[in-house]
Amino acid sequence: MHRHVLFVLAAGLLLAALGSATARAATDEAVTDEKVVKALDKAQEVTDEKVVKALDKAQEYLISLQQPDGTWPEGGGGSAGPYGHSEMAFFTLAYIGVHPNRDVMTKALDAVMFRPLQHTYAVSMRAMALALLQKKLAGEKRDTVRQAMKTDAVWLEAAQGSHGGWNYGSLSGSGGRFDLSNTQMAILALRELALAGHETPNLIWQRAQGLYFRLQQQDGGWNYGAGGFGIGTCPSYGSMTAAGLASILITSDNLEPGRGCPCRGGKSTLAGGDLDRRVDAALGWLERNFLADGNPKVPPDWLGGTLWQRFYWLYSVERVSIATGYKYFGTHNWYKEGAEYLLKTQAANGSWGDLPDTCFAILFLYKGRAPILYNKLQFKGEWNNHRRDIANLTDYIERTKEQMFHWQIVGLQAPVEELHDAPILYITAETAPEFTEEDEKKLRAFTDTGGTILFEASCGNPAVRTWFQDFVKKVWPEWTLKPIGPEHGSFLDPYGLKQRPEILGLDDGLRTFLFYAMDDISCPWNTRALAGREYLFKWGINLYTYATDQSPLRAKLAAREPAPSERYATPIKAGQKTALRLARLKYDGLWTAARHYRPFERLTKTLADKASVTLNVEEEGVAAADLGDREAAYLVGVGDQLTLSEADREALKAYLAKGGFLWVESAAGSADFDKAVRKLAEEAGWELKPIDKTHALLTGQFPTAVGYNVATGIEFRRALRVVRLGRTYAELVGIYKNGQLVGIYSPFDVMFSLLGYNAYACRGYRSEDALAVATNLMLYLTDRPAAATPAAPPVAAPPTAP
Repeated sequence: MHRHVLFVLAAGLLLAALGSATARAATDEAVTDEKVVKALDKAQEVTDEKVVKALDKAQEYLISLQQPDGTWPEGGGGSAGPYGHSEMAFFTLAYIGVHPNRDVMTKALDAVMFRPLQHTYAVSMRAMALALLQKKLAGEKRDTVRQAMKTDAVWLEAAQGSHGGWNYGSLSGSGGRFDLSNTQMAILALRELALAGHETPNLIWQRAQGLYFRLQQQDGGWNYGAGGFGIGTCPSYGSMTAAGLASILITSDNLEPGRGCPCRGGKSTLAGGDLDRRVDAALGWLERNFLADGNPKVPPDWLGGTLWQRFYWLYSVERVSIATGYKYFGTHNWYKEGAEYLLKTQAANGSWGDLPDTCFAILFLYKGRAPILYNKLQFKGEWNNHRRDIANLTDYIERTKEQMFHWQIVGLQAPVEELHDAPILYITAETAPEFTEEDEKKLRAFTDTGGTILFEASCGNPAVRTWFQDFVKKVWPEWTLKPIGPEHGSFLDPYGLKQRPEILGLDDGLRTFLFYAMDDISCPWNTRALAGREYLFKWGINLYTYATDQSPLRAKLAAREPAPSERYATPIKAGQKTALRLARLKYDGLWTAARHYRPFERLTKTLADKASVTLNVEEEGVAAADLGDREAAYLVGVGDQLTLSEADREALKAYLAKGGFLWVESAAGSADFDKAVRKLAEEAGWELKPIDKTHALLTGQFPTAVGYNVATGIEFRRALRVVRLGRTYAELVGIYKNGQLVGIYSPFDVMFSLLGYNAYACRGYRSEDALAVATNLMLYLTDRPAAATPAAPPVAAPPTAP
């Protein structure tokens, strides 16, 4: 359906929904074409929720096709035997996590595990399914499956031709017909078998790689290969180019598993650049020719042109994109665009046509949506000398956690929000990066919006070490690089590490947001050095655990913040004042805690949008003696440093006596700061008493203002969930002087927490609840009398002239 037709339909639906209200509003604001387009785009937007629904529907369809004997309807046959539709359906269900104990999987396993197969596709699909399932089995059943895997591995190895390719049936080492489609399937299967513990002889990988090297065309792509359909000399096209790139990466991983390592004299030992040249050429082809809705560059008069094998093409794209880490081919976000196409073309019964196409579509959607652990930064300079470092770390984490993950390559031309696709931005440099001023600002913006950076001086390069010290001082001048000690969360959770890498960090009091490895850690990852350096792989798990505070990682198309709940959809309103002034209180200690995250910007916007209150916040800090008639002073800190001079204490007491208000917060819920606050209260003569759940600050029912109910249903961050079990209300402590409430103290984090950023072991509220608590505090102030302006000292009369 063309866009202009959709435009007309959307406009009609929008006008019908608005009805007479639209007609009444027409004099104020017409329904413009732009608004209709935005409404249309919103309705068509692909989301993770839509992808999950599509996958559930497709899974049900695939299961419904299973026959009583455990197989699926087959395609083809003849002397080659079954073409592998049953094995493909079996593999697809195993891949998307259907448990082997389910009836559909038990029946499928019994039906296909030992049936005679003589077709490369069928054997490859079965081998991959068994390699996945054996990890979830135990005892005799697992042994039986592993024996079947070995049988398939031996068949695939024997089926290879002397030229390195595979045909539909076994070539038994001969030089007969082959094609690169059968060949990629065999290579994919042998890779899964290798990951499951099977050792394929190097000769198999060498032959396959040599074949792909010989057949790569000058434009960087591949076609179907020699023989078959008479297209041995046709131009490169999409599915075979993606398959070719994935295949040379797999063969390289098995032939040169530690390419670039070991380090010598602070530099990588890079071999000849032939592989890199070929990889870059293939990536260039995909960047120039990517399509989401068809198999690019297939000859137009050949088997339906670009529509031929379009789902097989998307499956191949997913495999190569995940292997290389690229989010984009040129300007194309391959997963988002591919998902949009698949959701648009899925049939009502959940399928995408025949069984193979449906399986390819499911595999693309499922694997492609997996969470991203690490973004690897591409920059001008040597950034990828250990090409498989994060790929191998991610693979280790996948196998350890038994969950699918991705890694990804990003550049600083992307917006900051895209850098947050992963919790950690990994930067490895063997020459000093040529970052522009804009690049530096973007990296600072990334950490100021909750991101975490891991920087490595690749091979411990001394020039990079020197450069990095100056770079850190320029971009993050407020903090100093310091060694992180053995009690740091990244060394303890979930693995208590006895051996630890030497890591320095920048810590702002709430979290360590930058980790710096001055010595090489990427070579052990790049070479899969598990025997002697597995602690580095475990630290890789600990690091993302620290950065996320054990929060679940979001799927690729999921929003960074969850959708707003209905809990806080009720209207709020201000009291007698519609403007408030609040100032950070300066003192000897970390009075700037969380300031660089700019949490008051969100609070200010909420108050303006929902209650028409103007909040003016003086973030630069004000001394106690200069608070004047401001409605509130904000005192925040971390740790035990909270020192007010006697003059400051007296000035603060005078401010409160004249009607001022003090908001005290323990950033990150620091227990040490809590002790310091209680000590200050004792010195100042304040009484600290818990605010009752019936108080307006918790119920939101002020004399004239209306806020939120935070007396029940409140949720907390991980560090408080168990502690607060059964106590689902906000905890605030009243600061009293002579029986009058002059301030509020929150022993739990509010302002940083309302942003929704993660900080390890932060004792605070869930973001929506934190925002509600802060909003109530401000609405309370709109109903309080204004602070009195201190009287000016009397002006002495001028001396009388003599």
